[in-house]
Amino acid sequence: MKLIKVLMLLTALQAFSLQASQCMPTQFDETVTLAHINDGDTITLTDGRLVRLIGIDAPEIDFQFPNLSQPYANNAKAFLATTVKPGQLLQLVFDKRRLDPYGRTLAYVYTEQQQHLQELMLANGYAKARVYKNDYFWQCLSTIEQDARDNKIGLWSLKAYQPLATEQLSRNNINQWLEIRGVVTGYERKGQNFELNIDNNLVLMISQQDIGNFSNILTLKLLESPVIVRGRLYYSYSKYRLNASHPSQITLENLP
Repeated sequence: MKLIKVLMLLTALQAFSLQASQCMPTQFDETVTLAHINDGDTITLTDGRLVRLIGIDAPEIDFQFPNLSQPYANNAKAFLATTVKPGQLLQLVFDKRRLDPYGRTLAYVYTEQQQHLQELMLANGYAKARVYKNDYFWQCLSTIEQDARDNKIGLWSLKAYQPLATEQLSRNNINQWLEIRGVVTGYERKGQNFELNIDNNLVLMISQQDIGNFSNILTLKLLESPVIVRGRLYYSYSKYRLNASHPSQITLENLP
């Protein structure tokens, strides 16, 4: 009976991995050949280019000191390595920005069967959704991540990847990109900025030029709502603070 259940689970996972992509482009921009898997969100092509899988963030591998790698980092690389193989043709889709500051090519990556690597990494809990300037598929990818998060799949089953509560914040967290959980206790306009107060201990700062990006989030109903906010933490004027420029940095936890 146990063997039957295991086989049924494997069949279900295989069926999921083969299903059509939810985040489909209108066209593919380039066909390339895979040479090597670097980690859970970076691959090398046969022409020498490094491709960063945009829209996701897999746990980091520390190649110099492997013991310092983030939890689940090697699992993420291993999963990607079983999904696509060296010599395999892949299709790239570009967004607004094609190169990152390190010269890596930024792309959504698909197999010839139109499996979307970013979706597979998120759905199986091997990466988190994160926007780096390019955001064409951000809502689609965020929905897929939320499914994995709700079901505690992969890295979401680990304590290390659960959002911090505001009372857990310390000076040791400064300059880290964090997910923080709390309740909205107030908001106000301060000069050219909009400030969202969370648990009276954390301030999410939104500049005047970015405020329009949050029009669907910043409503009166937000007050007293539980949220998860994301950003790089700093400390100023006796408060922990994050700067937000994209709506992916705020998630309401009590949506109907």
